Amino acid sequence: MKKGILFVALLALWACKETPTAEPLAQPEEVERVALDEVALPNTISNVVLPREEKIDLEVLLPMFYDKDFYGDEVSRINANWLALFESEGQFHVRKARYELQVEMNECTESEVIGAISTEEEDPILFFSGTKGILKGKKEALTIKQQPLWPEAPQEYVFKGNTYGLRAEGKQLDSYLYTDDSEQEKTFKLFENYKLYLRIDGGGEQLILDIPQFNDTFVKLLFVGDIDNDGKLDFIFDTSADYEQKRVEIYLSKGAKHNLYLAGATTVDFAC
Repeated sequence: MKKGILFVALLALWACKETPTAEPLAQPEEVERVALDEVALPNTISNVVLPREEKIDLEVLLPMFYDKDFYGDEVSRINANWLALFESEGQFHVRKARYELQVEMNECTESEVIGAISTEEEDPILFFSGTKGILKGKKEALTIKQQPLWPEAPQEYVFKGNTYGLRAEGKQLDSYLYTDDSEQEKTFKLFENYKLYLRIDGGGEQLILDIPQFNDTFVKLLFVGDIDNDGKLDFIFDTSADYEQKRVEIYLSKGAKHNLYLAGATTVDFAC
């Protein structure tokens, strides 16, 4: 009898014990759905604009006559340590400068002119002061793709596995047709506020040239290659801004903070 009463008591105690309540399942957080065209995908091309660099460490002369009153001292600085850049059938070489200083009378301006004139059969592209950064010998060079460097015609050059992109911009004011010396009809375009940028392998664009206006001239490439033997491209531009002027600029890569720096330039005015 006592066992029965004990059994009933334990049964009642178990029935009165509170049954634990199951915790509710966690609801998944609501995910915001964004249209594909609203997603900001990573851009592989940098939009950073790098500043123009200038570090003049070369003196440059062209094999032509300069006004003696304005450029006499500049021309007279050429000496036996200077070098010259030559081009023959697409091959470029740096050799010792062989020249002689000549003084003549410009019949148009009736003033004396002085020039460092090559004594070799062929004229060099330019003379430049001797530097440890540029050695004598054959230089690796690429074929220039198109002349001149119009804003609507970007160019790419691949060298040692790296891609160099040249892109120009500017405001076009006019255009006209003309016939060149080969009797081919071409289009000339007049631009102002011209800027030329260089980008290497999708990096930031560096400002290379900034020319406010032109007078019947435009930017041309004279050399694209490795003149300072560092495995990177260097550039030489004709940046003459007027048809009575000749200006050449050398841009080197060795020692540049970004891509290139202006290492040397020369300007000849021959207005009559």
